[in-house]
Amino acid sequence: MSRVIRDIDPWSVFKVGLVFHLVLYFVVLISLVLLWNVAQSTGTIENVENFMESFGWETFSFEGGALFKNLSIFGLFMVILFTGLWVLIATIFNLITDLVGGIRVTVLEEEVRASDNPLVEAGVTEQ
Repeated sequence: MSRVIRDIDPWSVFKVGLVFHLVLYFVVLISLVLLWNVAQSTGTIENVENFMESFGWETFSFEGGALFKNLSIFGLFMVILFTGLWVLIATIFNLITDLVGGIRVTVLEEEVRASDNPLVEAGVTEQ
């Protein structure tokens, strides 16, 4: 079976992109907090600070709260940027497909036989 993709709804792309990027944003923030806690409990943060002081700085220290605040603001900007980029790409795709007629996609439909279904072999019937 052959299908032609000619239009992608930018509003749908916006909704899916926004949810995807927000979920990714929270996963990254939680991962960074966990990694920071591990690095702090193992003394890695202190070792890096001492290493930087060995280059001539009088004092060098990481402030976890300020880093987290700045990274969270940066992450929100990235969510907005990448969601907008997805919408822009969908709009450009729509403009290009108006010129060239779309993208032809071939989809194969396979028939499911009763012997291919493990539930039928096990004697389970639908209710």
